[in-house]
Amino acid sequence: MVRPVRKSASCATLAQMGLPLRLAGAAALSIALGLCSAYQAVRSGFAGGEVSNGPWRTSFVTGSPDADLYTRARVAVGGLLALAPSETVYWTAERDGAGQPLDARCDYQVEGEELPARWWSVTLYAADQFLTENDAGRYSFSQTTLAREPGGPWSILVSSEPQPRDVTNWLPAGKAGATGLFSLTLRLYNPKPLVYQQPEQLALPQLERRACR
Repeated sequence: MVRPVRKSASCATLAQMGLPLRLAGAAALSIALGLCSAYQAVRSGFAGGEVSNGPWRTSFVTGSPDADLYTRARVAVGGLLALAPSETVYWTAERDGAGQPLDARCDYQVEGEELPARWWSVTLYAADQFLTENDAGRYSFSQTTLAREPGGPWSILVSSEPQPRDVTNWLPAGKAGATGLFSLTLRLYNPKPLVYQQPEQLALPQLERRACR
């Protein structure tokens, strides 16, 4: 009669230890995947209440009591002073009018009309959401600093290349020879109701790529 071979005590012990180790590994993997997805969600931009208008987009959840945890985390990471839409609306452009990412190796023309708000500005940010270092020490234009006829149309040249003194409204996209992606933020303070009631109908600035190096 053949008797079954009995497993040694050490093998049985290892088998018993294997299950907790596998469970611990699965838990660690789940936590890592969860943190990764949360990071991507926080860094990816808007989510919920998002509205697009040409290359510009905004979220009316930002600054409201309806903001979820991801939105609040994005506000904290981006350093936004997130006010209610009736006080301030933030429009962000990460691509040009043709849908291509904004690149410091290229020049862009931003053209627009007077915007329906008490005060507004256009600011350039690097990919890390910080102001872009440049030798001119210029980071934004507002309705009061643009060179234009009072209340008339305006144009901004975005370029990392130094411009002649007679070139007005030059917004540097970094130091000379800069590379990397950037974004533009359009802030509308004390906007008229049309801005947050019918945002798709706003005549927002056009964003056109001119040339690349």
